[in-house]
This record gives sequence, structure tokens and C-alpha cells, in this order.
Amino acid sequence: MNVLRRCIFSGLLFVYATGMIWCQERGNAVNSFPPDSIRLQYLKDCCERADDTPEELLYLDSLLNESEGPENRNFKAYAYRNQIRHYFNAVDWEQAEKVSVPAISFFRREQMLDYLFETQAMIITLYTDRGEFELALQKGREMYKEAKAIGSAGDVAEACYVIAYACYISGRCNDALEWAERGVRLLDGMKDKHMNRMEFYFILAESSRQLNREERVIVYVDSVRRELIDFHLLNPDKPKDYFSYYWIWVYCNEADYELYCNHPAEACSCLKKADKYKQSDIYDTYKDGLYFTWSDYYLAVGDYDQATACLDTAAYYLQLRHSGENPDVCRRRAVIAAKKGDYKQATEELRHCVQIADSLSCARFDCQSHQLRSFFHINQLETERKKQSLVIHFQLILAFSLALALLLLCYLCYRFYRIKCLLAVAVEEAVEADENTSVFLSNMTRVVNDFLQETSAFSESLIRETEMEKRQKYAVSLCSRNELAQRVIFDILDVSKIESDRMQFHYEDVNLARLVREVYMKMQSSATEEVRLCLLPVKEMRMTADPIRLAQVLENILHCAFLHAKSGEVSFGYRAEGEEVVFFVSCKGIVFSEEACQFMFDRLAQTASKLENIQLGMVISRGLIMKMGGRMSMPVRTESGCRIEFVMPLKHI
Repeated sequence: MNVLRRCIFSGLLFVYATGMIWCQERGNAVNSFPPDSIRLQYLKDCCERADDTPEELLYLDSLLNESEGPENRNFKAYAYRNQIRHYFNAVDWEQAEKVSVPAISFFRREQMLDYLFETQAMIITLYTDRGEFELALQKGREMYKEAKAIGSAGDVAEACYVIAYACYISGRCNDALEWAERGVRLLDGMKDKHMNRMEFYFILAESSRQLNREERVIVYVDSVRRELIDFHLLNPDKPKDYFSYYWIWVYCNEADYELYCNHPAEACSCLKKADKYKQSDIYDTYKDGLYFTWSDYYLAVGDYDQATACLDTAAYYLQLRHSGENPDVCRRRAVIAAKKGDYKQATEELRHCVQIADSLSCARFDCQSHQLRSFFHINQLETERKKQSLVIHFQLILAFSLALALLLLCYLCYRFYRIKCLLAVAVEEAVEADENTSVFLSNMTRVVNDFLQETSAFSESLIRETEMEKRQKYAVSLCSRNELAQRVIFDILDVSKIESDRMQFHYEDVNLARLVREVYMKMQSSATEEVRLCLLPVKEMRMTADPIRLAQVLENILHCAFLHAKSGEVSFGYRAEGEEVVFFVSCKGIVFSEEACQFMFDRLAQTASKLENIQLGMVISRGLIMKMGGRMSMPVRTESGCRIEFVMPLKHI
């Protein structure tokens, strides 16, 4: 008795422990692991063990919530994909579509293309299964374009499949054949694509049957058989009935072909082979087709009762997958009744078949019309949007063009105003220059007239004078006045050439050190004991200039300095500053007043005095410097005197 109690107690403990372990595996154990890769891998293993069960969704939700971070992106992708796969197998359209939105966004963001196109294929297939063919075709074409742009050949083939499947289900058999053949060509030569090729061959065979191309049907069926054999050769560990529904489909189609060729014995053999896989098809995928084929076989051999029984069984399995009556079942009943000789029942079945077909056609027409109407409105809105976009773009371009034209008009008006102002200034300068020229000529006329009168007086005195000493004195005065007149006339000619822009320059490579030494030697004769001339130390340097005009400028400035100096020192030289040369003349003990500076650079003021007081050297120097691309400043006072500078470019432009 004690032994019996112990056994019962041990059994109860075993049952309790087993229940606790089961509960832990189903729920509580999910929260007992740390949130790291080990726990995520554990959740993934639990998902694989709980395939297509309610518990799988719990594990997938936990895996999805805990797989945050870039290092766990593969776990997150696995959770998204299998959630959609779970709802896809359960034909839960709403949940599958709801989960697919964040999943597709995640796959596209992370560039996980295999998951992306597989998920899109499942969702598009669901659209097809619930009769939304137009939406499925539109999504399929969008998937096809995206796969061609960024995906592989396998991804493009998957897009071809969903389009071919939608065309086949919606009755567009020719389009289904075209897309399926395109997919087969893409998968040609790829390994581990047996399942994909079989799906394409299935669509090719069924579409060919709808088009009454029985010879092509058996070719595609044979292709499926070869794919099944190749798959089992490459995967010997898989059971023989791994693709049981495809084996059933192959044998049923072979039986149909044998019946088509009037070989009932061979058809029966094929159907018996298909029966061996019947128990393995847990989803009852093709059992309705199997019993339809048995019904056709019994009809062919004249066993009408068995044909009717098999037809009822086929209708039962068909009802499990598609609710509502099927016109093909009524048609088959009518054929059996006609074979039995019951034409009344055959007529009723045919009438009922026509009613069901009309009802289904109307329902499908309404559904398709609704979808097409929606797509028509969408396309109309899209077309209107494009038109509005074009109008907006045209308006923007027009507004931009008008703004540009307005800016151009404003710019042209501004340019016209500027040119008008410049012309006005030029006219004023021309008038002023003309007036100055008139004044200059008037002054020169007066000065020359006075000079000639004085010279004439000296000449008359020289002629009348008899004393040799006075005659020599008059002769010397006449010679000096002639030299002065010659110098002034040459200076006037230079000023005229500069102002009329007729002065000629001959540019060449100039050694500045040699040039200033030559000027120094030439100007030594102008130096006196009271006013000394000094050449400051200079570096060897070369520049592009007219050496004669440059020497003339230096001589004129030095001559002006000696002319105004009574004592002190005049020194000159040059220095380099970047791409320019600065020439300078320093005068110690000499200070130019503002009136003297203005007088030196004003030709009109100078011509207002006598001829012997005209000194146009500084006017000529400034004009030559500006013509050669330089600039000259007014004399600047220093602690010991004043300083005159002018700047010349190293290279003439």
C-alpha cells in the first residue's frame, strides 16, 4: 500500500513538474533570460519550434521588441518577416498588411533586399487571393521596377511571379504565360531555386490548360517532375513527401493527360501514386484536384456512382478553401447525369451552373469595376496632379523670366543712366579741356608775342650797338633766350602729344641700376656747392618700361628740385614693393608750399607768366607716368625737407 502511495505521489510530482516546465517554455521563460544576443537567439529557436502556432506570435513579438540596435538588425528582420509569414499562412489579411508597413520601411532603410522583396511578394499575393487583382498588378509592377533598379535576378523573378499569379487568378492567361516565362528565364541556371521554378511551371501549366493547350500542359508538368527529382537528389535528408502537394498535382495532371489520350489504365496508375501523398498534405492544398481527377477517371470507365462520390468529396475540399458554390462542380454533375441518361437532372445542373457562373461573373465584374473605377480615379488624379505640377512649373518659370527681364531692364536703365552721367562728365571735361586749351593757346600766343618783341628789341640793340663788349653781351642774351624758347617749345609739344594720346612709347627690358646711374652722371652738371646730388645705394633690378621716357621723368623731377633748391642735398633712388617699383627723390632743406605744388602741376598757371618762368617738366612727368601705367603723388613734407615719389609696375600690361 505504501509502495502504491509512493508511486501515485511520484506520478503527481512528475505531472506537476512537467506542467511547470511547459508553462515556463510557453511564457514565463521568455522573461528569464538577459536581453542580449543569447536571449534573442533563444527566442528565435522558440519561434522555429512553435512554427504556425499562436505561441509563435508571442515569441515573435518579444523578439521584435527586444532586438533594438544595429547589431540586432538580423533578429528584427527575422521577426518582421515571420510575423508576416504567419499571418500569410493564416490568411489574416488585415494583420499581415498592418505589420508589412513598418517591416517594408525597415527592410528598405536597412537595404535588406531579400526580406524586402519576399515580404512584398507575400502581401501582393494576399491582394490577389482576396480578389483585388488591379491593386495586386499595380503593386507587382512597382515591385518589378524596384527589383530591376536595386535587386538581384532572383528578386526580379519574384516580382514576375506575383504578377503572373495575379494575371492567372484574374483570368489573364496570356499575360500570365508571358510573365511566368520571363521568370523562368531569370531563374535559369540558379541553384536552390527549385521551389520558385515549380511555382512558375505550375502557372504555365494551369494557364495553358485554360487556353486548351494540352500538349504544353504535360511539358510543364514534366518540368515540375524534374525539379522535384533534382530537389530530392540535392537534399537527400528531406522526406520523399516533402513536396506532397506538388507530387499530387503532377500525378493528377499526368492522369488528366492519360484520360485525354484515352488511356484509363495509365490514368488509374497515376492516381494511385497520387493517393500515396494524400496523407502528407496537411494543408489539403490539392485534394480537391485529386478527387476531381478520380471523378473524371470513374466517369471515363463508366462507374457513375464512384464518379459522383469523388465529385462530392472534391466539392467538400473545394468548399474548405473557397466558400460558395462552384460552377465547375455543377458542370461535372451535369456531365455525369448526361452519361447516366438522366437528361432532366443534367439540364437542371447546367441551368444551375449557368446561374452560378452568371452570379460569379457579375460579382467579379462588380468587384473589377469597383477596382478599375478606383484606379481610374487615382490615375485621373495623378494625371491632374502632373498637369497642375506642369502649370506650377510653367508659372514659376514665367515668374522667374519676368523677374529676370525686370532686373535686366533695371540694369539697362541703370547702365543708360550711368552712361548718360559719364557722357555728361565727359562733355564737361571736353568743354573744360577745350576752354583750357583756348586759354593755354591764348596765353602761349601772348607769351610768344612778348618773347618775340623782347628778342626783336635785343636784335635791334645788337645791330645799333658799336661797342664790342655790349655786342657780345647782347649776343649771349639772345643765345640763352633762344635755348630757353627751344626748351619751352619742346615741352609744349610733349604736353600736346600726351594730352592727345599721340606720345609713342617703346617698351623693353630695362636695367634700373644702370639707368639711374646714367641719370646721376647726366645731372651732376646741375649740382652746385650749395646743392649736392646724391644717388642712394640700390639693388640690381629689371623692369619693362620705355628707358628714354623713364629717364626723362627722373631728369625733370631732379631739375625741378635743383630749380627750387638754394642749399641742401638732393638724393634719389628706388625700391621694390611687390609687383611695383617706387622711385623717390628726397630734397633736404627744400620745402614746397601748397601754392608752389599747385603751380608745378598747372600748365595754365605757368603759361600765364613770362616765357622764362614756364616749367612744364612736372606736368610732362606726371603725364608720362600715367601713360606708362604708374601713378605720381604730390610732394610730401618730411622732417628734413620734402619727398617726391612715383610708382611704376614691374611689367607693362
